[in-house]
Amino acid sequence: MEKKDCLQRRSETVIAKINRVLLKEPQRLTVMNKGKEGRPFLYSDDLIIAISFFRSYFCPKLRQTEALVRRIYGYSPDHTTIDRRLSTIRPEWTVTKSERKGRLLAIDATGISVSNRRGYRDSRYGPEPKFYKLHAVVDVEEMEIVDFRLTSEHVADNRKFLAVVREAARRGDTIYADGAYDAKENFSFLEKKGIRSGIKIRQTASPTAPGCLPRKKAVMEQFSFLPHSHLEKTHPLAEKGMVFLNEKERMKYWQQKWKEKVGYGRRWLVESFFSAFSGGSGSAYAPEGGSPCRTSSSRRRCFTID
Repeated sequence: MEKKDCLQRRSETVIAKINRVLLKEPQRLTVMNKGKEGRPFLYSDDLIIAISFFRSYFCPKLRQTEALVRRIYGYSPDHTTIDRRLSTIRPEWTVTKSERKGRLLAIDATGISVSNRRGYRDSRYGPEPKFYKLHAVVDVEEMEIVDFRLTSEHVADNRKFLAVVREAARRGDTIYADGAYDAKENFSFLEKKGIRSGIKIRQTASPTAPGCLPRKKAVMEQFSFLPHSHLEKTHPLAEKGMVFLNEKERMKYWQQKWKEKVGYGRRWLVESFFSAFSGGSGSAYAPEGGSPCRTSSSRRRCFTID
């Protein structure tokens, strides 16, 4: 029942958005066409974007979108106009700036396909990026985008960690990240800024690796390594009567304990955000008493429409 109510509210939100735009359409067109040379605009940018929300959520093709919008509202831009105008609009991106302290943030990246044209276009015009990468920091409790960067497919995840976290995180926050972000400079930055590290260490890490004390501490914490001065002593595992077949199994066990301690399991919520962004099933999250997931597929571009 809750899922049905969630889907109904989400659909009503999309329809209501178009209704609000249509009410102000004459005023918006007057502003856009003021001083314009040549043929005036017949439809405002906000109407085109609102129709794109309709198409993003209900997933019809362009011709179907045109027919549905015309059937519901009495008129609609044709499918070629919708396609052409969407490629020229420069929307405003809105990013939530929460003032809460001690937030639980998760960072990750995903690919965004930009075209399904391949051989002919590459042979005629040269190779182009097959996709872009979206690097995003998400508040896993509020399911809000805290900050993001859009780069080409050739930019590694780790190269954008400092750029995104520097603007998004504050002292007292916690950052969750997978092993792709396991780098000395990342741990040093988090230690300097007073941000709690939730970065998963790769199992190839060595406790004797020099050059970064914060990362060394993280390795010891996650894998239960002893400091150098105690390496010759009996490991605490032997005192507890715990026996492992090999070192890899031992490291895996203690890293799992670390995940439970810091709440690393919440990191998967950033995957839920990416699923919602791309129109998948991850948008089922809905804050109690509020609208459905704030990053649902119907709002994937985060445009602002008054």
